[in-house]
Amino acid sequence: MKENKTGKYLKYAIGEIILVVIGILLALQINNWNSEYKADKNLKEIYKQIQTDLKVDTARIERVIVKYDEKDKIIQDILDKKIKLSFYDTITSMNYKDCSICRPETTYSYNFKPIIKGYNLLKETNSLTEIKKDSLADYINDFYSQIIPRIDNQYQDIQNIIFENIKNYQKHSWFSDWYERKYNKELLIFLFESEIYRKELSRFNIYTKHIFIGTLKNYKIRATEILKLLEQEIEK
Repeated sequence: MKENKTGKYLKYAIGEIILVVIGILLALQINNWNSEYKADKNLKEIYKQIQTDLKVDTARIERVIVKYDEKDKIIQDILDKKIKLSFYDTITSMNYKDCSICRPETTYSYNFKPIIKGYNLLKETNSLTEIKKDSLADYINDFYSQIIPRIDNQYQDIQNIIFENIKNYQKHSWFSDWYERKYNKELLIFLFESEIYRKELSRFNIYTKHIFIGTLKNYKIRATEILKLLEQEIEK
């Protein structure tokens, strides 16, 4: 009798232990599900922010490209010597400030800095290991980590050329008038007849039209691809 009771107690105890273990395992699984759900929800919110950032960026890039296209048109006209001498007679101290081509094209540029609010959130989340391994997140991280330094470095190269040009222009008699936006015929002669200036324009165009703008166009192409992937992921 005692052996039967002991056996029953033992089976009961084992059953209780099994139930406790199953309860713990279920609790852990539910906790994992909740953690994954929160991580997925958090990641989708980050994706929505990146989506917003890239939509704004692609529109901004297009405006920057248009400005550089307009600038390139002026540069090409000067390089091809399309500005006629008679043009000088149309410019006076009264209308000089309205002349869009009467300034050194090598002394200003247009910058573009990507909006990285969503990217920063993604980096913070990755650093806290709050999200599971995600190929799209990795792709986005690679995109930003590569393109941002490239844009910054290329624009800095352009700025260095601009600073160098301005330093060289200080040697000319028209420099102060140009800085104060005053009419000076010697400046016009320099802009439209100087071979030195044509060489500076060619160098400037290499860094802007052929390097910087090329990078921005690549940014837009890849950003458009990512936007399509984000749309698919967010709609899941």
